Amino acid sequence: MCKNWKNLYIIYNREWLDQADITTSCYGYYAYFINANGTILSEHCMKLYPTWMNDLRSHVGQFRMRELFIPGTHDSASYKKSLNYQENIVTKYSLTQEDDIRKQLLQGVRYIDLRVGYYQVSNPQFWANHGISRLHPLKQILHQIRDYALETNEIIIVDVQEFPVGFGKQYEVHDKLIQFLNETLHDVMADPSITWYGRLSEIWARNKTVILCYDHEYAMRSYPDVVWRSAEQKWGDVQSLEELKSFLFKIHTRYLYGFTNRPVADMAELTPDPWGIITDRYGGLRKMADSVNRFVTKWYFEELGPTANIVAVDFIRGTNIIDAAIYWNQKRVPSGK
Repeated sequence: MCKNWKNLYIIYNREWLDQADITTSCYGYYAYFINANGTILSEHCMKLYPTWMNDLRSHVGQFRMRELFIPGTHDSASYKKSLNYQENIVTKYSLTQEDDIRKQLLQGVRYIDLRVGYYQVSNPQFWANHGISRLHPLKQILHQIRDYALETNEIIIVDVQEFPVGFGKQYEVHDKLIQFLNETLHDVMADPSITWYGRLSEIWARNKTVILCYDHEYAMRSYPDVVWRSAEQKWGDVQSLEELKSFLFKIHTRYLYGFTNRPVADMAELTPDPWGIITDRYGGLRKMADSVNRFVTKWYFEELGPTANIVAVDFIRGTNIIDAAIYWNQKRVPSGK
């Protein structure tokens, strides 16, 4: 499996992606396959898909979100703007992405997984977290999403999945957060009355394309006009490639991905155990991702592609999951056709 993988030890230049915009396709790096006579047999490039949903609009417009293959990132806001930081045990196990939200969206990510912390005496109070690690003011993350949606009209799922700090057992902080989310994203928030049964064309018709999901029953009961039901995340909580493969293949066999209109997210990454973090057994999340991402790409290009819905990964630039999603979406047919 992945026997022809080669590491060329070329250091990635982050400035290439800094210069990209929604018109960029190939950028930075190219690869050529050449025979013994010097004839170019094929060529490839590092590629962005800034508007892939709109590019496929005539085909995917009649799909429900549950019928699409949607590329996503796990703990999407767990990045650092600069790599000029001192790597330590905290940064090794708190960062899951290389790029900021806008750059993830430029690459083609359409599922954003957020964890929110509340700090009552802080200004600002709401932050994007990874567990107890506070990373970015939440407003900065939301503005990147809002601005991208306004610029491109791409449909983006924003899934607020966990509340690791400051929420307690009462609902007052959830009320504050939902009000904050509504105020910040109001210009682009898709109407929850469309529901997951609605088709992409219905979302585009109303010209608001950010689907705000919230993983809490209180929110669903109290704010049905603001938030959508969250995606159902499928976690393996595994530490090896073999275990991850077994888990992902098992859930695709078991659920057959056809019994609900609520999106289902495969969390296609390794999860370190607490003692492994303390002892740094794994060398950090980046090394863990690098050990599996090429295989995850292969699985979703092949056996898992036909039934995939949302696939969220760590360090997405180490995968070709977006290419896999576009490939399979072009092959699919919406229900009722």
